[in-house]
Amino acid sequence: VQRTLRYLYREKNLQPFPGLFSNGYFRRGGPSQEQIDGTSFSLTFYGYGFKDKNKSSADAVPDTRLVTKVSGPEPGYVATPICMVQAAMCILEEADSLPNTGGVYTPGAAFEETNIVARLHERGLKFSVIEEPSQFDKKIS
Repeated sequence: VQRTLRYLYREKNLQPFPGLFSNGYFRRGGPSQEQIDGTSFSLTFYGYGFKDKNKSSADAVPDTRLVTKVSGPEPGYVATPICMVQAAMCILEEADSLPNTGGVYTPGAAFEETNIVARLHERGLKFSVIEEPSQFDKKIS
C-alpha cells in the first residue's frame, strides 16, 4: 500500500511540475523557437586506419589518420528530422544504390553509394575533411 501511495504522489506531483522537483532543469513544453534557432552542433572525428586495407590485421598498427567534421543546426528538433527524412528519401528514390544482399547494415555501409551526403548538405548539414589522410608517428592505444 505504501508503495502505491508513493507512486500516486509522484504521478500527481512530478509530471505536472517537473521544474519544481528538478530545480528548473526540466520543464514541460520543450525549448522555445528562439532557443532552437540559437543552437547548433559541431562534431570532429579522428579516424585511424590503413592506407592499404589488405594490410589490416589484429597485430597491425594503423599507418594513416583522417580528421573530419560534421556540423549543422540544432541537433534534436531540426537536424534529426532532416536526417531521417533524407534517409527515407534515399531508400525510396535510390533503392538501386543500396545493398541488396546480407543482413543488417550500419548507416555508413547502407548509404555509401547514395547521395545522402549531398542531400544533407543541401539542407544545412556540413561534412568536411579537416585533415587529409596523413601518416602519424604515435602508436594508437
